[in-house]
Amino acid sequence: MIYQFKVTLKDVGVPVWRRLQVDSETTFEEFHYILMAAFDWLGYHLHEFDIRKTNGRRTSNTRIGQPEDEPLELTDPLLLHLRKTLAHPEFYDLPRFFQEKDEHLSTWFKIEKDRALYTYDFGDDWEHEIVLEKILDPDPITNYPLCTKAKNDTPLEDSRRDLLDNELDLTNPNWKRTALDINDTFRSEGWKDDFLDREDFI
Repeated sequence: MIYQFKVTLKDVGVPVWRRLQVDSETTFEEFHYILMAAFDWLGYHLHEFDIRKTNGRRTSNTRIGQPEDEPLELTDPLLLHLRKTLAHPEFYDLPRFFQEKDEHLSTWFKIEKDRALYTYDFGDDWEHEIVLEKILDPDPITNYPLCTKAKNDTPLEDSRRDLLDNELDLTNPNWKRTALDINDTFRSEGWKDDFLDREDFI
């Protein structure tokens, strides 16, 4: 199946969002790269997904991130004890961590309006609200991922201070050009390799 998401960059003064169509079996690691390309981030910084609503039910304390983050249940003796003794620990909304390379979108996005928060750069805290708008049958002649619409520009890397000082103008009425540029990136060979490896992060 194909998931249509509206992904909105929060708290930047003007509406900045992308409408993306993505295969439902995409991993969160792959989705991270899709978001990098869609929002013109360079991949310098850390990131994480926070599941907010799954299968129509609100949730919290469920994080999906990079492999080197250790799951809380392996490091916290009290949490480990609770998980072993409670009959249904999922009912208690205990903190959970999953590795993004192992988790697929379809595991967490089940029905329309399910949502997550994607944070890129824990210094500037660029938060993106991800909302599942539609579940579609794949079009056999369409290449995915696909950006179908976009609104305004993304701030530059490390520019939160400039944004707060009103030194950035993110307004861009030419959404078709933005969407075309994003899709050109998706269609270019080896486009994921353009983002930095973890050891080059700052």
